[in-house]
Amino acid sequence: MSPDLYDDPEFYDLLHAGYRDDLAFYRGLADDHGGPVLELGAGSGRVTLALAQAGHAVLAVEPSPAMRARGAARLAAAGCGERVTWIDADMRGLDLGVRVPLAIAPFHALMHLPTLDDQDAALRAAHHHLDPNGAFATDVFVPRFGAPGAAGAPGAVRAERLGDGDLFLWQTHDATRQVVVTEHRWDRVGDDGAVRRRRATLRQRYFQRFELERALRGAGFARVRTFGGFGRAPVTDAATSWVFLAHV
Repeated sequence: MSPDLYDDPEFYDLLHAGYRDDLAFYRGLADDHGGPVLELGAGSGRVTLALAQAGHAVLAVEPSPAMRARGAARLAAAGCGERVTWIDADMRGLDLGVRVPLAIAPFHALMHLPTLDDQDAALRAAHHHLDPNGAFATDVFVPRFGAPGAAGAPGAVRAERLGDGDLFLWQTHDATRQVVVTEHRWDRVGDDGAVRRRRATLRQRYFQRFELERALRGAGFARVRTFGGFGRAPVTDAATSWVFLAHV
């Protein structure tokens, strides 16, 4: 059994080093609503850093000790660690005793919640922490899987260059449970000519659009909008991400 990707923050950051698609969206929301921003599933601080560098205070909730340590080091190295409070907690049972103008669960954070009860608890907690005029935002990928045998389809191996090594990825897809598991293998050749492999597993429970809209309304959000990407474009068949913005 491969280790969970979230137990290897260095590998996690390497995999996502070039991803910037969501930063302007979440930074813009923070500019509009003010802080502090409650970030659910802060991970290693990629979005956290963008918010802190823009001058916002962040309450960064992350249950993984390894990811929190990596995030704190990232913020400290950038000279804005004082703007972030790292919180060792699970978003499902969160009760900080504070109200904020904005809560976010970026980069598919809700997809790590495996059951309906887990999802409902996290959304209720987000709603509970918002000011009367507060907003909550999150994003998920559009669950579009190719035909068997096609590149990117479940069971098909995708290979690409990553840093000084070769990355191999393949997925298993359980359509009944709406679960996709991605296996990562990163091979590098050492100075001695030996191949060294790093491996990690990512398990995600994906959403359908209206399923998540209904869950947000069930958690108490009065107005829910869905966009077909971070530019707030309408939802179309071409969208690869659904972005949700909900208000109390």
